[in-house]
Amino acid sequence: MEETAAKNISSSPAKKRIVPIDYLRGLAIIYMVFFHFVYDMAYLLETEWGRNAYAFHSRIVVFDTASFILLAGVSSAFSRSNVKRGGRLLAIGILFTLVTAFVFPGQAIYFGILQLLGSCMVLYGAFEERLRGLPAVVMLLVSAAVFVLTYHIQRGYVGIEGLFQLDLPPELLQNNLLYPYGVIKGGFASVDYVPLLPWFFLYFGGTYIGALLVKYRDRLPGWCYADPLPPLSLMGRHSLLIYILHQPIILAVVYGLQFLMTGSK
Repeated sequence: MEETAAKNISSSPAKKRIVPIDYLRGLAIIYMVFFHFVYDMAYLLETEWGRNAYAFHSRIVVFDTASFILLAGVSSAFSRSNVKRGGRLLAIGILFTLVTAFVFPGQAIYFGILQLLGSCMVLYGAFEERLRGLPAVVMLLVSAAVFVLTYHIQRGYVGIEGLFQLDLPPELLQNNLLYPYGVIKGGFASVDYVPLLPWFFLYFGGTYIGALLVKYRDRLPGWCYADPLPPLSLMGRHSLLIYILHQPIILAVVYGLQFLMTGSK
Protein backbone atom coordinates (compact mmCIF):
# COMPACT_ATOMS: atom_id res chain seq x y z
CA MET A 1 0.00 0.00 0.00
CA GLU A 2 2.77 2.45 0.93
CA GLU A 3 4.75 1.58 -2.20
CA THR A 4 1.68 2.19 -4.36
CA ALA A 5 1.08 5.56 -2.72
CA ALA A 6 4.71 6.52 -3.22
CA LYS A 7 4.50 5.62 -6.91
CA ASN A 8 1.35 7.68 -7.34
CA ILE A 9 3.01 10.70 -5.75
CA SER A 10 6.20 10.39 -7.78
CA SER A 11 4.26 10.10 -11.04
CA SER A 12 1.86 12.96 -10.33
CA PRO A 13 2.01 16.03 -12.62
CA ALA A 14 3.36 18.14 -9.76
CA LYS A 15 6.54 16.05 -9.79
CA LYS A 16 7.02 16.13 -13.57
CA ARG A 17 9.04 18.62 -15.58
CA ILE A 18 7.20 21.28 -17.55
CA VAL A 19 8.77 20.32 -20.87
CA PRO A 20 7.93 23.48 -22.91
CA ILE A 21 10.32 25.42 -20.65
CA ASP A 22 13.11 23.06 -21.66
CA TYR A 23 12.12 23.37 -25.32
CA LEU A 24 12.21 27.15 -25.21
CA ARG A 25 15.59 27.14 -23.49
CA GLY A 26 16.85 24.64 -26.06
CA LEU A 27 15.75 26.82 -28.95
CA ALA A 28 17.28 29.90 -27.30
CA ILE A 29 20.67 28.23 -26.82
CA ILE A 30 20.68 26.85 -30.39
CA TYR A 31 20.18 30.34 -31.79
CA MET A 32 22.77 31.81 -29.44
CA VAL A 33 25.37 29.26 -30.56
CA PHE A 34 24.52 30.02 -34.19
CA PHE A 35 24.85 33.76 -33.60
CA HIS A 36 28.27 33.41 -32.00
CA PHE A 37 29.39 31.24 -34.91
CA VAL A 38 28.22 33.97 -37.29
CA TYR A 39 30.11 36.58 -35.25
CA ASP A 40 33.33 34.57 -35.42
CA MET A 41 32.93 34.01 -39.15
CA ALA A 42 32.45 37.76 -39.61
CA TYR A 43 35.22 39.13 -37.38
CA LEU A 44 37.76 36.31 -37.12
CA LEU A 45 37.61 34.77 -40.59
CA GLU A 46 36.29 38.03 -42.10
CA THR A 47 34.07 36.20 -44.58
CA GLU A 48 31.50 38.09 -46.61
CA TRP A 49 28.85 35.54 -45.67
CA GLY A 50 29.65 36.06 -42.00
CA ARG A 51 29.45 39.85 -42.27
CA ASN A 52 26.12 39.75 -44.08
CA ALA A 53 24.66 37.22 -41.67
CA TYR A 54 25.91 39.14 -38.64
CA ALA A 55 24.46 42.42 -39.97
CA PHE A 56 21.04 40.76 -40.12
CA HIS A 57 21.11 38.71 -36.91
CA SER A 58 22.64 41.46 -34.76
CA ARG A 59 19.31 43.28 -35.06
CA ILE A 60 17.25 40.38 -33.69
CA VAL A 61 19.62 38.60 -31.28
CA VAL A 62 18.40 40.87 -28.46
CA PHE A 63 15.11 38.96 -28.48
CA ASP A 64 16.98 35.68 -28.04
CA THR A 65 19.04 37.17 -25.21
CA ALA A 66 15.86 38.44 -23.57
CA SER A 67 14.17 35.05 -23.80
CA PHE A 68 17.25 33.32 -22.38
CA ILE A 69 17.30 35.66 -19.38
CA LEU A 70 13.53 35.43 -18.83
CA LEU A 71 13.64 31.62 -18.95
CA ALA A 72 16.55 31.59 -16.51
CA GLY A 73 14.33 33.52 -14.11
CA VAL A 74 11.47 31.08 -14.66
CA SER A 75 13.78 28.13 -13.95
CA SER A 76 15.11 29.74 -10.77
CA ALA A 77 11.65 29.40 -9.22
CA PHE A 78 12.08 25.62 -9.48
CA SER A 79 15.60 25.56 -7.99
CA ARG A 80 16.55 25.06 -4.35
CA SER A 81 20.14 26.26 -4.74
CA ASN A 82 20.08 29.59 -6.57
CA VAL A 83 22.89 31.12 -4.50
CA LYS A 84 25.16 28.14 -5.10
CA ARG A 85 24.34 27.94 -8.81
CA GLY A 86 24.70 31.68 -9.18
CA GLY A 87 28.04 31.73 -7.38
CA ARG A 88 29.44 29.13 -9.76
CA LEU A 89 28.18 30.99 -12.83
CA LEU A 90 29.54 34.28 -11.52
CA ALA A 91 32.96 32.73 -10.98
CA ILE A 92 32.95 31.26 -14.50
CA GLY A 93 31.87 34.61 -15.92
CA ILE A 94 34.74 36.39 -14.16
CA LEU A 95 37.11 33.74 -15.51
CA PHE A 96 35.79 34.45 -19.01
CA THR A 97 36.57 38.14 -18.48
CA LEU A 98 40.13 37.42 -17.35
CA VAL A 99 40.83 34.98 -20.19
CA THR A 100 39.35 37.15 -22.95
CA ALA A 101 41.06 40.29 -21.64
CA PHE A 102 44.41 38.46 -21.74
CA VAL A 103 44.01 36.45 -24.96
CA PHE A 104 41.76 38.81 -26.98
CA PRO A 105 42.41 42.31 -25.54
CA GLY A 106 40.30 44.00 -28.22
CA GLN A 107 37.41 41.56 -27.81
CA ALA A 108 37.19 41.09 -24.05
CA ILE A 109 33.96 40.24 -22.25
CA TYR A 110 33.04 42.59 -19.41
CA PHE A 111 29.88 41.58 -17.58
CA GLY A 112 28.54 39.18 -20.14
CA ILE A 113 25.47 37.03 -19.77
CA LEU A 114 27.14 34.52 -17.43
CA GLN A 115 28.06 37.25 -14.96
CA LEU A 116 24.57 38.69 -15.27
CA LEU A 117 22.82 35.39 -14.63
CA GLY A 118 25.20 34.52 -11.81
CA SER A 119 24.55 37.88 -10.14
CA CYS A 120 20.79 37.55 -10.65
CA MET A 121 20.71 34.09 -9.12
CA VAL A 122 22.74 35.15 -6.10
CA LEU A 123 20.60 38.26 -5.51
CA TYR A 124 17.34 36.38 -5.97
CA GLY A 125 18.49 33.41 -3.90
CA ALA A 126 19.61 35.62 -1.01
CA PHE A 127 16.10 37.11 -0.62
CA GLU A 128 14.08 34.28 -2.16
CA GLU A 129 11.96 33.44 0.87
CA ARG A 130 10.82 37.04 1.34
CA LEU A 131 10.27 37.66 -2.35
CA ARG A 132 8.09 34.59 -2.80
CA GLY A 133 5.58 36.04 -0.35
CA LEU A 134 4.87 39.01 -2.61
CA PRO A 135 1.92 38.88 -5.04
CA ALA A 136 3.19 37.43 -8.33
CA VAL A 137 1.00 39.48 -10.69
CA VAL A 138 1.88 42.77 -8.99
CA MET A 139 5.60 41.97 -9.02
CA LEU A 140 5.40 40.99 -12.68
CA LEU A 141 3.96 44.41 -13.49
CA VAL A 142 6.56 46.19 -11.35
CA SER A 143 9.39 44.23 -12.99
CA ALA A 144 8.08 45.04 -16.47
CA ALA A 145 7.76 48.74 -15.62
CA VAL A 146 11.28 49.05 -14.21
CA PHE A 147 12.69 47.07 -17.15
CA VAL A 148 11.12 49.49 -19.62
CA LEU A 149 12.18 52.57 -17.62
CA THR A 150 15.82 51.48 -17.38
CA TYR A 151 16.14 49.96 -20.86
CA HIS A 152 18.08 52.97 -22.23
CA ILE A 153 20.33 53.50 -19.22
CA GLN A 154 23.41 52.83 -21.38
CA ARG A 155 22.47 55.95 -23.31
CA GLY A 156 22.69 57.99 -20.14
CA TYR A 157 19.02 58.33 -19.20
CA VAL A 158 16.07 56.50 -17.72
CA GLY A 159 12.53 56.84 -18.98
CA ILE A 160 10.64 56.14 -22.18
CA GLU A 161 12.03 57.57 -25.37
CA GLY A 162 9.63 60.05 -26.89
CA LEU A 163 7.57 60.41 -23.70
CA PHE A 164 9.88 61.46 -20.88
CA GLN A 165 13.55 61.13 -20.11
CA LEU A 166 15.55 61.69 -16.93
CA ASP A 167 19.25 62.17 -17.62
CA LEU A 168 21.72 60.52 -15.29
CA PRO A 169 23.93 62.86 -13.23
CA PRO A 170 27.07 63.71 -15.24
CA GLU A 171 29.22 62.61 -12.29
CA LEU A 172 28.12 59.01 -12.88
CA LEU A 173 29.30 59.11 -16.48
CA GLN A 174 32.87 60.25 -15.86
CA ASN A 175 34.19 56.69 -15.58
CA ASN A 176 33.10 53.08 -15.99
CA LEU A 177 33.09 52.03 -12.35
CA LEU A 178 29.35 51.38 -12.52
CA TYR A 179 29.46 49.35 -15.74
CA PRO A 180 27.85 46.26 -14.09
CA TYR A 181 24.72 48.42 -13.70
CA GLY A 182 24.68 49.70 -17.27
CA VAL A 183 26.13 53.10 -16.42
CA ILE A 184 28.98 53.67 -18.89
CA LYS A 185 30.79 56.51 -20.55
CA GLY A 186 31.70 56.78 -24.22
CA GLY A 187 34.36 54.38 -25.39
CA PHE A 188 33.36 51.46 -23.18
CA ALA A 189 33.54 48.23 -25.18
CA SER A 190 32.63 44.62 -24.43
CA VAL A 191 31.96 41.83 -26.90
CA ASP A 192 29.19 40.48 -24.66
CA TYR A 193 27.68 43.10 -22.37
CA VAL A 194 24.46 42.37 -20.46
CA PRO A 195 24.35 44.65 -17.38
CA LEU A 196 22.08 44.36 -14.36
CA LEU A 197 19.99 47.29 -15.55
CA PRO A 198 17.63 46.65 -17.20
CA TRP A 199 18.14 42.88 -17.48
CA PHE A 200 17.87 41.94 -13.80
CA PHE A 201 14.23 42.98 -13.87
CA LEU A 202 13.50 40.73 -16.84
CA TYR A 203 15.04 37.85 -14.90
CA PHE A 204 13.17 38.93 -11.77
CA GLY A 205 9.87 38.97 -13.65
CA GLY A 206 10.66 35.47 -14.88
CA THR A 207 10.94 34.21 -11.31
CA TYR A 208 7.31 35.22 -10.71
CA ILE A 209 6.18 33.52 -13.91
CA GLY A 210 7.99 30.48 -12.56
CA ALA A 211 6.29 30.91 -9.19
CA LEU A 212 2.90 30.85 -10.90
CA LEU A 213 3.87 27.71 -12.80
CA VAL A 214 5.02 26.05 -9.59
CA LYS A 215 1.72 26.95 -7.95
CA TYR A 216 -0.47 25.62 -10.76
CA ARG A 217 1.68 22.94 -12.39
CA ASP A 218 -0.60 20.15 -11.16
CA ARG A 219 -3.40 21.75 -13.20
CA LEU A 220 -1.57 22.14 -16.52
CA PRO A 221 -2.74 20.16 -19.58
CA GLY A 222 -1.08 16.82 -20.21
CA TRP A 223 0.92 18.01 -23.24
CA CYS A 224 3.02 20.18 -20.90
CA TYR A 225 4.61 16.98 -19.59
CA ALA A 226 5.02 15.16 -22.92
CA ASP A 227 8.48 15.11 -24.49
CA PRO A 228 8.32 14.16 -28.19
CA LEU A 229 11.71 15.84 -28.86
CA PRO A 230 14.12 14.54 -26.19
CA PRO A 231 17.27 16.02 -27.83
CA LEU A 232 15.77 19.52 -27.68
CA SER A 233 14.65 19.15 -24.08
CA LEU A 234 18.09 17.76 -23.19
CA MET A 235 19.73 20.88 -24.63
CA GLY A 236 17.28 23.00 -22.69
CA ARG A 237 18.07 21.27 -19.42
CA HIS A 238 21.79 21.81 -19.99
CA SER A 239 21.64 25.19 -21.74
CA LEU A 240 24.03 26.94 -19.35
CA LEU A 241 26.61 24.17 -19.71
CA ILE A 242 26.29 24.43 -23.50
CA TYR A 243 26.76 28.19 -23.26
CA ILE A 244 29.93 27.76 -21.21
CA LEU A 245 31.43 25.18 -23.59
CA HIS A 246 30.22 26.32 -27.00
CA GLN A 247 32.53 29.26 -27.64
CA PRO A 248 35.83 27.37 -27.23
CA ILE A 249 34.43 24.69 -29.55
CA ILE A 250 33.33 27.28 -32.10
CA LEU A 251 36.73 28.97 -31.95
CA ALA A 252 38.42 25.63 -32.59
CA VAL A 253 36.15 25.06 -35.60
CA VAL A 254 36.69 28.59 -36.94
CA TYR A 255 40.46 28.45 -36.60
CA GLY A 256 40.39 24.98 -38.18
CA LEU A 257 38.50 26.42 -41.12
CA GLN A 258 40.96 29.30 -41.29
CA PHE A 259 43.86 26.84 -41.40
CA LEU A 260 42.19 24.87 -44.21
CA MET A 261 41.36 28.02 -46.16
CA THR A 262 44.88 29.48 -45.94
CA GLY A 263 46.48 26.10 -46.52
CA SER A 264 44.51 25.51 -49.69
CA LYS A 265 45.68 28.74 -51.28
